[in-house]
Amino acid sequence: MEVSAAEGHVLTMPNYEWLAIGDTVIHIGVTVDALAAVMLIVVTVVSLMVQVYSRAYMHGDGGYVRYFAFMSLFTASMLGLVLADNLLFLFLFWEGVGLCSYLLIGFWFHKPEAARAAMKAFVVTRLGDFGFLVAILLLYAKTGTFDIGELQHLALAGTLGGTVLTWAAIGVFS
Repeated sequence: MEVSAAEGHVLTMPNYEWLAIGDTVIHIGVTVDALAAVMLIVVTVVSLMVQVYSRAYMHGDGGYVRYFAFMSLFTASMLGLVLADNLLFLFLFWEGVGLCSYLLIGFWFHKPEAARAAMKAFVVTRLGDFGFLVAILLLYAKTGTFDIGELQHLALAGTLGGTVLTWAAIGVFS
């Protein structure tokens, strides 16, 4: 299948049923539009450059393998964040990015300043994540869907009230 995201097309891979709770069915899928295509390239290139540089920088360090495991998981989480087609998976990949940030900031955990910085980053991001989760749940309560494409259509059609969008935006950016 060849679709040019740059020409305004959106490529959506098949959704697979992941979880069904009552009338709610949560699907796993991938969506690529022009912005996602650009971000996929940016994330991949920057990650590649960081990992190439890190090979020499980390050479001889006892945590060499652990570092690259964390970096690879960080990259995978970032790519998942870009490709997620629903808010739940967006949130899960966001949490993956936060976890990897904590692990990388505190990589040399035996140094007190690294451990403190990692804990500070963890606490601050968890507080923000709470607002993000509240926004997701608010949108679901009002629309009955986690699907980003459906939410976009509802917002463009004016179906979502300004109050809902305002509170959701406050939650996301908190």
